[in-house]
Amino acid sequence: MKGSLWAWMIHRVTAVLLVVFAGIHFAIMHFVDPTAVITFGDSQMRLQSVLYLIVDAGLLVTGLYHGLNGIRNIILDYWPRAGRAAGWILTVIGVVAAGYGSMALAAFLAQ
Repeated sequence: MKGSLWAWMIHRVTAVLLVVFAGIHFAIMHFVDPTAVITFGDSQMRLQSVLYLIVDAGLLVTGLYHGLNGIRNIILDYWPRAGRAAGWILTVIGVVAAGYGSMALAAFLAQ
């Protein structure tokens, strides 16, 4: 299979995963205890749970891939020759953003 076909297939898979992760996140945050006031301390305590970390890391990675691949597809529609350069630039942006977001999530584990 060509690279573009894999990108297209993964784009569809990440769309489904985004719906799943966002649904879990929404259910946990809004239906577990809808009367609770959310504070930083509560969020810090929640993020020490493996379930929350998996959901938030899943949202981070799938959201980044889905969004950046969508931008790549738009670039390919208007400037087909820029595809390879855009792919590399967006990959670097995605890796940096995922690293930065992962560091933010990992900071909650240390406490």
